[in-house]
Amino acid sequence: MDYISTSHAKIVLKEREIMKIKVDSKTDALYFRLDESKIIESEEVSPGIILDFNDQDQVVGIEILNLSKRSEKLNLHSFHYEAV
Repeated sequence: MDYISTSHAKIVLKEREIMKIKVDSKTDALYFRLDESKIIESEEVSPGIILDFNDQDQVVGIEILNLSKRSEKLNLHSFHYEAV
C-alpha cells in the first residue's frame, strides 16, 4: 500500500505510462490523467464529471468538479492510493 499526502502525484503503472493525479483546492477539482496522448474532445457525462478523449476515442483524462460539495468530510490535502 502507498500513501500519498500531496496535492499532485505521479504514479508509475507497470513501467508503461505515468498516471497523474492533481487536486486543485483553489478550483475545488480533481483531475486524473491516464496518459500523455493528445486530448481531442471532452464531454461532461454527468454534472461536474468531464471525460477527456484521445484520437482513438479512449478516455485519457477524468475531471471531477466541486469536490468539497460531494462530501463534507473530504480532505483535499491528503488521500490514500492503493494498488492491488
